Amino acid sequence: MSPKRLRLILLGALAGSTILFFVVAAVGLNVLGAESQKLVDLKQQSKTADAAAAGLAVSKKQVEQYAYFNDIAKTVLPGDKDQAQSVLDIFSLADQSGIAIASVTFPASSLGNKTTPAAGSSNNAATAPTASAISQAKAVQGIPGLYSLELTISPQSGTGVPDTKRVTYFKFLDFLSRIEHDRRTAQITQVNIQPQSSDAGPSQFINFTMTINIFMKP
Repeated sequence: MSPKRLRLILLGALAGSTILFFVVAAVGLNVLGAESQKLVDLKQQSKTADAAAAGLAVSKKQVEQYAYFNDIAKTVLPGDKDQAQSVLDIFSLADQSGIAIASVTFPASSLGNKTTPAAGSSNNAATAPTASAISQAKAVQGIPGLYSLELTISPQSGTGVPDTKRVTYFKFLDFLSRIEHDRRTAQITQVNIQPQSSDAGPSQFINFTMTINIFMKP
């Protein structure tokens, strides 16, 4: 074999090797890119799964937390819808403050019941209506299952009421405190106070109307 032919063969082999190298390199890069993309996708899926697991853990804690508060609400808030018991509680609180209640009125019922005042004294409080009050109640926003019912309270007034049961400023403040701390009547929405006077001039006694919300969790 002549040197010239050998040189041509070597140059051809070198050229073929170069072409084969680039082909293999290109195929390898494509395969490597595909595998790299798969790895990126798997990492993204892993992050998504981790985030979902973390969110699930947080949601589980929140469910447990709110379940606890729900149990507290059931313990603290009355579950009944009996107007008579609500009226009886108010008469009892007023009596503890030395105040005689004239009336406790409810809003008109969607079932057609008329606004019903309570009896004029605590002795007759049990005669208040015992029908369900849920038709007169409003759902409290943000707290599922909790309802509020509006009541308007007026005390007895006038010379026919014994001084021991007439309203003074300090008795009124004591009554307000008892209303605010009672588990039923936890919210006072409106108070209107009217000073009373006598023939001798200004009196120590006052009159008032008070609107409150009682809460229930049937």
